[in-house]
Amino acid sequence: MPATLEFSARTLNGETFQGASLAGKPVAFWFWAPWCPKCLSEAPAVKAAAGKYREVTFVGVAGLDTEAAMKQFVQRTGTGNLVHLSDAKGAVWTKLGVSEQSTFVFMKPDGSTEKASGPLSQDTLDGHLRQLLGR
Repeated sequence: MPATLEFSARTLNGETFQGASLAGKPVAFWFWAPWCPKCLSEAPAVKAAAGKYREVTFVGVAGLDTEAAMKQFVQRTGTGNLVHLSDAKGAVWTKLGVSEQSTFVFMKPDGSTEKASGPLSQDTLDGHLRQLLGR
């Protein structure tokens, strides 16, 4: 298992989430902050992509604000069908080498990653996901 997945975090629903549960799967991490206009603008693309690429596990990683603000963002963007981690301390951000929002980290089943800074358009995001799936 890649060392980057050796983390435990809490979801915005209050459940414990183990990074190890993602091992061997294609994953799209979306690092966002509630007050970030770029993040807000790309939320519809993320939501659409999650519906289209069902074999990819999407994980929102929220940081840089309070949990109440994070929950409000999810409600406002209608992205509640994704797993969102509450990472107020930035532990998962650090683990995956992310220093700014909005950033995507695409992880292949073998643990290799590719980063992309947002905001990503629907086409650009789709392109990254197709590459992640080797299409």
